[in-house]
Amino acid sequence: MKKVLLAVNSEYGQANVFLAVSHALQALDPDVQIHFASFAPISKDVSTASEYSVHCTAGAQPWNFHMLDGPSLMDAMASKELAVGFGDTLEKQVSFSSTMDVLRQIMQVLLPWNGPEFVQIYKSFIRVVDEVQPDIIAVDSLFCPVLSACRHLKLKHLVLSPNTLKDFATALQPWGAMFWKYPVMGSGFEFPVPWKSIPANMIFCFSQIYYALTDSSVRAVGAYVKRELGADVITFDTLMFRPLPGQKVLVSNRAEIDFPLVVPGHLTACGPVIRPVPAVVEVDAELDAWLKHGPTVFISLGTHRHMFEEEALEMAGAVQQLLEAAATQKGGDGGVGAPGSLQVLWKLKRSKPGGAAFYEVGPGTKVYGILQNAIEADRVRIVDWVKPQPSAVLQTGTVVCSVSHGGANSFHDALTCGVPQIVLPAWMDCYDFACRAEILGIGRWANKQTMPKCTKRELGPALVEVVLGPKAQSMRTRVQELAALCAKTPGASVAASAILGEADDKKSK
Repeated sequence: MKKVLLAVNSEYGQANVFLAVSHALQALDPDVQIHFASFAPISKDVSTASEYSVHCTAGAQPWNFHMLDGPSLMDAMASKELAVGFGDTLEKQVSFSSTMDVLRQIMQVLLPWNGPEFVQIYKSFIRVVDEVQPDIIAVDSLFCPVLSACRHLKLKHLVLSPNTLKDFATALQPWGAMFWKYPVMGSGFEFPVPWKSIPANMIFCFSQIYYALTDSSVRAVGAYVKRELGADVITFDTLMFRPLPGQKVLVSNRAEIDFPLVVPGHLTACGPVIRPVPAVVEVDAELDAWLKHGPTVFISLGTHRHMFEEEALEMAGAVQQLLEAAATQKGGDGGVGAPGSLQVLWKLKRSKPGGAAFYEVGPGTKVYGILQNAIEADRVRIVDWVKPQPSAVLQTGTVVCSVSHGGANSFHDALTCGVPQIVLPAWMDCYDFACRAEILGIGRWANKQTMPKCTKRELGPALVEVVLGPKAQSMRTRVQELAALCAKTPGASVAASAILGEADDKKSK
């Protein structure tokens, strides 16, 4: 019986890939024993995913969860007020100065733990390894204490990441292309970098390297860890700029859906790693019935993307512009349905009740007023939460456009479901995914002038173009072709095969 240990941060954006791969591991080998090492916030998700996997795979065992000591990544950030400061920086309109602010702070975000916290997590992980005796360890690319432990103690491991080939390969491209061709993460530049933006991109590249080497807090953690454990600190930045000899990195991406680049040999392009989830009808039968009423635009801007009322009014105006265009367009909704059948499901994450910026969206409010007729006709639903997983909504086959913040999971969910998308990038790698949507011909980047915010002036025409415009059908065709390509070799299965192959290598030695 093979034993696989999955060490991952508890933040959903990272953990989701590990949950997906765990399903695939048991589908390939029902006898495999799966162990998770992480923090409390993800324990319930691991339990729920385990129950679903055991239900779907005959003979599969429940997964084992091992709680690590110390603070999670987000808790470590919160205790040092990094989350607030970095969040404020990301809220700024993208400019040269705001990008420089991001680069100054990014290393502390990638390594938010102080020395004692780092050592606490490191030692508790070693206790888990001693207890489990795994055949192979798969490590989250942002989990610095575990990366460092595996490297220092020469534990058999590989890296599993929701990030893209571009994130890991840019620094290794020939002719110094990282400086003049590929946009620095968070810069908001298009690909290839426009001539006028190359000087700024070069400054960003050199600044990124400089801050990685000189950040005082990172150096302090490194000195503490070296003194206490004799280990070097390995970060995501290390994986990007100084890949370690023999290090295998499994990436939730493939060349056909990324920027054109040379793929280094240590990277395995698995393809999008999508987690199997219960169908909408199993979780919310009423919503499933509503989705079947007509072609649907699904707006969901991620777990961390709050929208203040001013921006919500802009989005409401853009939605109304789309509905008006659909109602007046000859031949119905641009080929996606009968006249008047287009509907919108909008998951709106507002500030919490009681907060200074909280606002209502019910009858008599500004947002409601813009969309009143459509809401009362039940063609627009504005909700705080959608019970099914977003990927389940996309899998219904009734969604004709996904509007997201451009997170890796959101982008790949829409692509693998064959759904064109509107991307409103909010931070960091989200800008790259917005760029990919346009490069691949499967959607639009709809806030180039006001990122990270959106306006009716930009979003409205983009919605009309993707759903109803003359290129809408070609976008649908193109994304369906890419979805079919990804379905031939599902990313989760490719990653699971690689992990099991490494476990076999250990057993044979």
